[in-house]
Order: sequence, then structure tokens, then C-alpha cells
Amino acid sequence: MNSKRQAVFLHTGYRTAGTWLWSCFRKLDEVTAYYEPLHEMLATIDPLKLASSTADSWRSGHPVLEAPYFAEFAHMLDPGASGIAGYEEGFAVDRFDNEAPPDAERLERYVRGLLDSAHRQGRVPVLKFCRSLGRLAWFRATFPEAVHIVVEKNPISQWQSCWQLFAAHRNAHFVAVPFAVLALNRHVPLVQQTMEALQVKLPEPPAGAGPQRVESYLTFYKAHVATIAPLQAYRVFLAHWLLTLRDAATHADALFDCDLAGHSPAYLEGAERWIHELTGLRPSFGSAQREPAAERRHGFEPLEGLQVHLDALRFARLLAANGGVAADALVLWTSKLAQATQVMAFGAAANWPQPQVPAGRATRMVDVALIDGEGIDAILHAELAATRAALAEVKSELACVHNSTLWRLMKRVRTLRAPKLFRRARRGTRPPAGKAPFHSPPPSGSARR
Repeated sequence: MNSKRQAVFLHTGYRTAGTWLWSCFRKLDEVTAYYEPLHEMLATIDPLKLASSTADSWRSGHPVLEAPYFAEFAHMLDPGASGIAGYEEGFAVDRFDNEAPPDAERLERYVRGLLDSAHRQGRVPVLKFCRSLGRLAWFRATFPEAVHIVVEKNPISQWQSCWQLFAAHRNAHFVAVPFAVLALNRHVPLVQQTMEALQVKLPEPPAGAGPQRVESYLTFYKAHVATIAPLQAYRVFLAHWLLTLRDAATHADALFDCDLAGHSPAYLEGAERWIHELTGLRPSFGSAQREPAAERRHGFEPLEGLQVHLDALRFARLLAANGGVAADALVLWTSKLAQATQVMAFGAAANWPQPQVPAGRATRMVDVALIDGEGIDAILHAELAATRAALAEVKSELACVHNSTLWRLMKRVRTLRAPKLFRRARRGTRPPAGKAPFHSPPPSGSARR
């Protein structure tokens, strides 16, 4: 490996298949793979909790792992106390102010301790973060010797994984996380603008919770999400999604697309090649899985979700026009929102080229500049033929629907009924006979990794 590139940082969102990607690196003999070094659990973890935190200890949907998630941290457990030496709970708070975090010196010292520990064993450290995307610029500037790879996924597929865990298995964590993160960053002007554009209204944080008390915020918002409609929660999720990917196209060495990874063998072969060129490592991605065959729910009607996507796209264009973000960020946001819209409207299967799906519905998400032109299969060819016509077509259809009297009446009824039906779906109960539900929980089964 290039002497100037002595580590690999995987910057991932929640439920993006980042754990699967990290596990591919973990299998390599020359790698020490650290799982979520910023996770709030590390503040209180002990040997028993470390040993019991495995992929099959909860409905994770993660691949089978040969060791507990945090096994590589075992030597850093503080004797006679709980928690990983050098870790502070404040590290778990992602930030969107584009400034060095207030605990920057201690955070750098902690992460460098992980790198040094791996290097002393003659191994390459691979760190899989899930709370770093807002601080991507700082991580890139502070650790220039590392290869920084952002792991991306379209927002509706990501949300479906979060929603399934909540609606089917009563795990509210991943639905509540965006609420907590936005609340902890509500003082940042860009966060305020994003929430306004997406019509996000957050209740005040719990009284007495300090600015670094991640667990307190999560507990508060886990209870809150059970009282609101799924569409409201998705607006918060999408606001958080936009903010986390603001710097992905400009401050990462590469983007790994987990949507493509589950469908295109050519993409996987190309990814193995460019990752080797960047890092000197040769992970195999042959274990990539397609989306589940059964359609997955998202808790609201596609037309309602489309309106949220249009709000996000309108705001993204405004930011780019005002110089608030780079043009590359707009390209990334737009392409992923277009893909998410088609997944939401036509299902996961319809999102990819196949005989029964009109060519006009093929995903438009990969910018031609990001592909080297080698090993293009049918799926990548459809990607490269991209235009943003998908959003334009459904936007005109939405305008016609919104102008109808029936739509306005339906919207009023849904607004009144949604919170009650949301709670019913979470409990797994059915509506009274003869009454069709506004949404229903997904079928049980493993969640997306």
C-alpha cells in the first residue's frame, strides 16, 4: 500500500449496507477492522456487552460475522471500569457546521490511537464510521494519510430498512436518530434552512439533557416517533440525509454505491479494482445481496413521498444556485432522489432494467464522469444513459392530482387518521374489518443489512 495511505475510513449512513462492506475488509488477514468507533455504546461497554453484541443478537439483517462487532476494541477496555479508553460520548454527535468539532484534539488522539494499535501489529486499520459524514471535511483534513470512502444508498431504500425495524420489530432507534442529530445541530443555520424547506418541526429536547447526551436525546425521540405519522418522520430522515451527503462528492476519495452493488456484477468488479488501486487491499464483494424479493413498505403513499422529494430537490437546487453547496453535491442528491422516487413508486424490482419494465423507468443516478467506461453491463449502461426525466414526468402528474378536489379531501382524511394508524402499525394490530389501512407494517423477516 502507498506509504501515504495508511488506513481506510468508510463513512456510511445508517442502514446503507455499510456493515456488509466493512465485513468484506474484516475478512482480510492484513486488516484490523474497527466497527463504528464513534458509537455511543462505547462509552459504557464492558466485556460482557462486547461479547454479546453480535449480528444475531438483534434483527440486524447483517451478514454472519465471525466475531462480535466490537471485538477489535477488546484490548482498549478500561480495567475496572466500563467504556473504551480514550472514548467520550460527545464523539457520537455528528455536526453540520463545517467547523472543527469542539473536541477535535481529543477525537483525533482517540482515532490515532486506533490507527497506531493496528500499525504496531503490521496491519492496515479499516474504520467503519456511521456518525462522521457531517464532519467529513474535518476527517479528510485531519487524516490525509487515510483513504476516505463514502458509502451511499438512495434515501427511500435506506428509510425502508429503518421503517421495517420499527413497524415490524418495534426498534425505533434508526427512525429516531435523525431527530436527535438535527436537534443537536438545530443552532446551525444550514440545518435550520433544511428543516424549514422540508417542513420539519422538532419538539424541544428533554429538559436537563446536556448538549452531548446522545442517549437522552435518543430516548426522548424514540418515544416521539411513535406519536407521529410516518411521512412526518420521513421528512426528518430526508433532511438528515441531505445534510450527511453535502460533502460526499467533494471531500471523499471515492463513493461506493450500495444500490449498484446489489445489482451490477460489473460495478462490483470495478469496485474491487479501484479499491485495490486506492488502498492496496483486495476485498471480495461476491457476497453482495440483491434487495429482498418481497416489496418493502415505507409507511405512506408514493405521491406523498414524491412531494417530499420535490421539496428536497427544490431546496437542493436553491443551495447550489446560491453557492451553498458544490455542483457535484446537487448531482449526487438529484440522482439519488430520482432513483428513490422510482423505487417508491414502482418497487425495488422496477428500479432496474428488465424485460417487463419500460426503459423510461430505468434508474438515472450515476454521472458519466464517475465511470471509467470499462466493464459496463446492461445495468450500468442504463445508468449512464441518465437524464433526470423521471422526476419531471411524475412532477407534472403530481400537479394534476393535487388540483383535484378528491386529492384535497383524501389529504385531510389522512392527516386526521395517520397518527392513530401509525401507532396501530407499530403494535402490529389490524384495523377493524371493512376498513382499509392507510399503511401496514411490512412482512416479518430479516432487515436489510
